Amino acid sequence: MTQRVYIVRPAIFAPAILSVAAVVLAIQESWWFLASLPFIWLGSVCAQPNLNLANGCLAYLAMLVGVAVTALFRPLGIAISAGAISGFYVSAIEKRVRMRPAPDA
Repeated sequence: MTQRVYIVRPAIFAPAILSVAAVVLAIQESWWFLASLPFIWLGSVCAQPNLNLANGCLAYLAMLVGVAVTALFRPLGIAISAGAISGFYVSAIEKRVRMRPAPDA
């Protein structure tokens, strides 16, 4: 079995849609949901289709920070956790769907 090389394009749609959803939630529910915006994009940048820990270390750390902040201030912790988790996993799914084998690899 030979190894295959893939081109993994950056996630575009997932973080954009999640950012719009965060802004809508901020307007309708609580302004603390705006705190999730940087964590959505952090999770998107760190996400890879194989969900490995090496590339996703910052996103996993942000998830842990969100859980820790939840104990101190619940709305902010939920926003951080939701942003990091949704940004990471939804972007990983998008990258997996959009990845293609590299030509002449």
